[in-house]
Amino acid sequence: MDSKIKKYFSTIFACIVTISTAKGQSTFNSLEDVWMYALKNNSNNAVYQLQIEKAKKDKKIANSYLYPKIYFVTAGQYNAEIPETPIPGEIFGKPGETIFAQFGQTYNFSRGFTISKTFLDWQSRFQAKIAESNTSLAKAEKDLFEQNLKEQAAQIYYAVLTTQAAVDLSHKDLFLADSTLLLTSNRFQQGLVDIIALNNAKINRNNALDRWEQNKRFLFENQSNLKILLGLTTNERLIFSEKIELNTLKVEETIRPNELSLRIYKIQTEKSQLSAKQALSRFSPKLDLVSYYGGVQYQEEFNLSMKSSDWLASRYIGLNLSVPLFTGFANKNQYQSAKISQTIAQLNYNEEVRKSSLNDSIILSSYNVAKSLVQTAQQNLKLADENVHIAYAKFSEGLINLDNYLSVYDDYLAVENQYFSRLSDYLINKAIIQSRNK
Repeated sequence: MDSKIKKYFSTIFACIVTISTAKGQSTFNSLEDVWMYALKNNSNNAVYQLQIEKAKKDKKIANSYLYPKIYFVTAGQYNAEIPETPIPGEIFGKPGETIFAQFGQTYNFSRGFTISKTFLDWQSRFQAKIAESNTSLAKAEKDLFEQNLKEQAAQIYYAVLTTQAAVDLSHKDLFLADSTLLLTSNRFQQGLVDIIALNNAKINRNNALDRWEQNKRFLFENQSNLKILLGLTTNERLIFSEKIELNTLKVEETIRPNELSLRIYKIQTEKSQLSAKQALSRFSPKLDLVSYYGGVQYQEEFNLSMKSSDWLASRYIGLNLSVPLFTGFANKNQYQSAKISQTIAQLNYNEEVRKSSLNDSIILSSYNVAKSLVQTAQQNLKLADENVHIAYAKFSEGLINLDNYLSVYDDYLAVENQYFSRLSDYLINKAIIQSRNK
């Protein structure tokens, strides 16, 4: 009975460990998986999405001028001195004279609704267009950020795969160095080699261990950098099923223009044009229709009455046309400033178009050169690896001494370092192209 209970709890514990491990790791089968996860979980990308939502709200605010405005208005006025009003003396039986009489009471109260509608307002119209342009700009900035995020994620993802391959290869080198040390140690005990050969074998083994540890450190750093982009925590484990195969490097023949970057400059240019038109519209008239529905109350004492009979109806409808004639040259200077900003935006766009084309040609050229170099480095690595195994076999059989073997082994390490360096250059350029083309 006790054994069954132990077996039961052991099974439960194993399930808990399996679940907790699954929660603490993320598996990626391809670069597309990394991209999808990064776009969904990167915090900066979420901020860009919120900026789009904010721009949409600002657009609705700017378009509010199209709707009528309704306000409830209440006011009170204390007449410290009631002014005298000239009236004809005939009313008071004094023909030919002018009588000055006071009309009004000490306190005036009013309450009611004011409804206004703007029929002509070019400034608000262009402000609405600018708000719409800001929404397009926010979307373009998010798209460009996602492209850059994909580019960075691809470069670090390839760096992880490259360093993982380097770790695996350096581990094999360490195993070969251990075998060499063991073989040399046996020969030293047999008196076939001297202490110098044994020390060289130990140094060779220590160097192999050092390279392995360095590559593991580089792998940890690259994985940590990728976690930052993916929004993962330090304790979460990354698992990649894809491997960099020496003979399966895909070829990218073309690169799409960096349209997302150009689109931002184009929208900024269009926005500057709207700003110039808005500044020019400050010289245009503005027409508003205003209507008031309410009541007014007059009192000799400060005694506001709530009785409806004490309120006198007050209603009016009016048009308000304002034409700016002189504003201290503010409108003129603002228009000139907006025109300068428009010229700057156009120059920036033209310059970005020119530089973008040149940069794309540089990237494609660098990619093609790196592709050619890494293919040559692959061939050299295979040949160097073959030489090492042949040299080790000859050293094991006593056909060559340790110095000859280590010379071949050092040549192999130089070729290995060259391969990973060129592979890194190739994948960096490949990541840029892939982020554009997909």
